[in-house]
Amino acid sequence: VAFAQALTGLTPATTYYFCAIASSSIGTTLGEVLSFTTPPTQPAVTTLAATAVDVTSATLEGSANPNGATSTGWFRYAATHPGTCNDSFGPRAPASGGTSVGAGTTPVSFSQPLTGLTTATTYYYCAIASNGIGTSLGVVMQLTTAAAPTVTTTAASGVGSSTATLNGS
Repeated sequence: VAFAQALTGLTPATTYYFCAIASSSIGTTLGEVLSFTTPPTQPAVTTLAATAVDVTSATLEGSANPNGATSTGWFRYAATHPGTCNDSFGPRAPASGGTSVGAGTTPVSFSQPLTGLTTATTYYYCAIASNGIGTSLGVVMQLTTAAAPTVTTTAASGVGSSTATLNGS
């Protein structure tokens, strides 16, 4: 009599080993050990908080699980909120290609430094990862570049024949 057991919750790109077991009042018999490998899937990607945010620069951060297929990660960013992450809003960082995150089955961090940003401006960005099976989009996050300092020069004080104190704020 044929029998089967459906499995769920398996990990992509993983080899599993199994054997059939039959038992009766006479004894237990083990079948031959066989294996199967689950196919890889598109990467899982996470947009992380930006780091090193400065007056005109920042570093975008992301993480991608390649899920068993050679994968690449990159970012999109703009000063206008795109609504949801997509691979067509704003500039791509880097402009072409991306960062290899390998073909493993655990998350790999990747980052991209940005320069030439406008001071005191909010930017929206998301991480994107792709492999031969598909492309995944992270959530849209935001960063705000720092404002340039303001300075005021005020009158010198304590002016003497050979000394003075310069003042400002």
